Amino acid sequence: MIREGLMPKIDQIAQKGTELIEVPSLRWLSEAIKPGFIRGGIYLLAGEPGIGKTTLAIQVLGDLALQGIKVLYITTEQGLSDLKKAVTRIHGDNDGCLPDKINENFYLDDSIEDIDALPRFLARRILTEGEEYHGVQAMVVDSVQGRGLSPTASQKYRALFEFAENAKAQGLVLLLIGHVTKKGQIAGPKDLEHNVDCIMYIRRAFRLRPFFVPKNRFGPAMLDPLVLIMDEKGRLKESPHKSAKSSVVLGYAGIGDDLAEGQASVTLPKYGSRPELNAPFLPSKKVKQLLSILSTIKEVDLTDLSYEINCLIPRRQRYREELDLPLAVALLSSYLQKPVPSQTLFVGELGLTRRVRSPEDTYLAALATLLVGPQRDKIKRLFISEECANTLGKMRPNGSTGMSVSEVVDIVGISDLEQLLKKLWPDLFEGNSNASTIYT
Repeated sequence: MIREGLMPKIDQIAQKGTELIEVPSLRWLSEAIKPGFIRGGIYLLAGEPGIGKTTLAIQVLGDLALQGIKVLYITTEQGLSDLKKAVTRIHGDNDGCLPDKINENFYLDDSIEDIDALPRFLARRILTEGEEYHGVQAMVVDSVQGRGLSPTASQKYRALFEFAENAKAQGLVLLLIGHVTKKGQIAGPKDLEHNVDCIMYIRRAFRLRPFFVPKNRFGPAMLDPLVLIMDEKGRLKESPHKSAKSSVVLGYAGIGDDLAEGQASVTLPKYGSRPELNAPFLPSKKVKQLLSILSTIKEVDLTDLSYEINCLIPRRQRYREELDLPLAVALLSSYLQKPVPSQTLFVGELGLTRRVRSPEDTYLAALATLLVGPQRDKIKRLFISEECANTLGKMRPNGSTGMSVSEVVDIVGISDLEQLLKKLWPDLFEGNSNASTIYT
């Protein structure tokens, strides 16, 4: 018993239980935001336009509605007819018919004129018995900035936080959808991030959607990317390729019989921390230039990420430009979670326009000797500038009677980084013209 006027001891404080709401069709999401959606939890889903935020929110609410749970989707951007098309695309059958439980339990509303109307909307239309939305257990607000809300509109954000806290007190699951700035940061004041329990962040990488959870009050954060793809209906699902949290890629420094190794790991910074670049023993200007070149690739968002980069060069040789390509591939492999085939060698300097430059003749001669000699049968495939691919292939380091390089190694000539990616990971570009432009 706690005496009046005294603070309770720790063993006298009642501990609130946490009740999960299962989302069976999205096991990957429950795993990412461990332990899953919790009653009274406030969630923020952020990403650039057309990335799949609305799609994922509809997937979540649709799953709940199919379980007989009443849900509400509040839109401040799209019209109801467009939203209904999205719901039908995601949850409808081939004839465009929705399941009865979706029709019965999935509600759409576009009546919110401004974000500061949300607390009154919650009190009058959701919490009041007899009203149409009474009994709703999960809500989406799409989006927080849908009416052009400025980060300095403190009064309106206070109304949003009041709405969220009232929803939490009633045990409702609330999913807020937010925009991001051109720098990749979540739009709005920092208080927005502080006032939610969990932040989910979707990024773009060709047809892939790297998914992060930088903040989670209910469980561990997820800073390594969980790579998602869109299926034929535009629904987000876990990619079957997810085996390269950190990546090692082979290169050659131009001297000796041993290969160099480019190593990289790409993660989202811990919540509240700044992005970090850790590249020991590598020239800082070259590393920053390399990251700048990669950031110009269309359809790849590499803003505000943390990088761990290393290059193991035999015999303590200095870094040379031909190691640009293996380092670039290692970085992209880690970010895209795409493994690099074994026994594959990458050679080439990257220009500012992402062009792969040809090495000098002395380097090519040393490379030919390496491939036909010490590394024979260990390297099966080589990516190099198309300008020198034929020349290298015809080289016979052991004289006219010896084997040529092309007889022992498959030489793939490339002009630029995009061509390399298409040959290395062709599935990145399959169907890339539709999912990112049609679905939101």
